[in-house]
Amino acid sequence: MDITAPLGLRDKKRAETRAKLERAAVELVLRTGLTHATVDAISDAADVSSRTFFNYFDSKEDAILGIRDLELTEDAVTEHLRKNDGAGLVESIVNLLFWVIGPSITTTDLHKLRMQVVKAHPELLSRHVTQMTRMADQLTTAIQTLLASDRNFAADPAETRPATADMLFAICSGGVRVAVKEWVTGGSTASQDQLEQRAVELVREVTKRIQ
Repeated sequence: MDITAPLGLRDKKRAETRAKLERAAVELVLRTGLTHATVDAISDAADVSSRTFFNYFDSKEDAILGIRDLELTEDAVTEHLRKNDGAGLVESIVNLLFWVIGPSITTTDLHKLRMQVVKAHPELLSRHVTQMTRMADQLTTAIQTLLASDRNFAADPAETRPATADMLFAICSGGVRVAVKEWVTGGSTASQDQLEQRAVELVREVTKRIQ
């Protein structure tokens, strides 16, 4: 799902710098190991300063995975609703979460190298949990908007939506985490659509059996 606006020249340059840092981080880990792939070493390999590095990433782990926090603006959520019109609530939330963690799983020329690193260091995936926790307020606010447009929840009092959104966020993010873990263990061969569907299945399998 692409709900971003076209990039201007300044944003394109930032995107290029980010891409250089991501590639440098992954290639450095494969060449020297995770311990030796320090922020300074990654910055040197990308020909930027360490100070510049922290304008893009909070840690070397985030650079390795390509993690970036996005701003879930009102327009972005509206576009998400438009593109997911007719989808169930769980599918819509899972799709939103995969948009957030997208760079780690999209099929690019860097993808196979990144997966080699993740398979050797599966603990890196915990950064996705950290990322979604950082973005929890934005995500639960977005989910409240999804609730207001869902036929099963639209009639609920507005004051109940924050709690419902928190619960749905916890459940769906758990499904995403497990699906990604299975995906890495299984060789990372499934497409993103298949991965999203697996996360939806996991959520549904559990919730329908809860009494």
